[in-house]
Amino acid sequence: MPRCLNIVASALVLVALGCETTRRVGTPLDRAREFYEDGDMDDAFSLASEAAASTDAATAQRGQLVAGLSGMSMGRPDAESWLLKASSGPDRESAGTALASMATIQERSGRIEAAAQSMHRASMMLTGSEQSRARSEAQRLAKAMPAKSPPSSDAAKAAGLGSQSGAPTVAGTNKPEAPKKAAKTNPANKAQTPLAKPTSEKWTLQAGAFESKKKADVLASELEKETDARGLPVPEVVTVKVRGKTMYRVQVGIYDTRDLAKAALESWGRKGILLGTTD
Repeated sequence: MPRCLNIVASALVLVALGCETTRRVGTPLDRAREFYEDGDMDDAFSLASEAAASTDAATAQRGQLVAGLSGMSMGRPDAESWLLKASSGPDRESAGTALASMATIQERSGRIEAAAQSMHRASMMLTGSEQSRARSEAQRLAKAMPAKSPPSSDAAKAAGLGSQSGAPTVAGTNKPEAPKKAAKTNPANKAQTPLAKPTSEKWTLQAGAFESKKKADVLASELEKETDARGLPVPEVVTVKVRGKTMYRVQVGIYDTRDLAKAALESWGRKGILLGTTD
């Protein structure tokens, strides 16, 4: 069983939900928390869902957290989506608890890379001993990520990277025969030739694109505190050529899959686009 579940079991829940100096006895959130601590997950989830609809951002976030935790205990398929919502709320401890819980779900389903990223973000939001435990779990998950296998020898040969001992030789010599020039293609047929998709495509979050580098630098600087608070990478200004024109794109992070990039964008809570990249 994943050890990161231990982070969610007791201390984090108390830290995230029990730090109020004055309790509003009888509110849906308080009752949901009590039901959760008593092990009554059905009632906890129902009341937490009600609290999640609050107009107060902190109350809504804690309601989302309890809904996600109780839903996770019941094996509900929507538990991760509740935790994802809670991870973007204003309270950092609650957000960190939500991310650590998401890592548990992701590891159980075999999404080790996603679990490692969630736990790393959790370690940036939690404090004290819980932060240390989250860091330890993030390191364990990172080590458990499957290594990417190198290309096979057959693929290398097909790409021209293997031995050339089988190349045809010029008669009477040991020198390989010079390659024949490729026939010229008809420009009219270019539109009919499908472009091969890049095999190493990754994804990034793009917050803006400008013709002025100064404007791009200003936006990147403005977003830095915001991304740091969400546990996201530092924004970078990337220079590209678009139809012969130099553009400056403000991008955040590189993700191996579109789903990971989409989850990061949702947790950020900012308007942006998902952009495929081979960089």
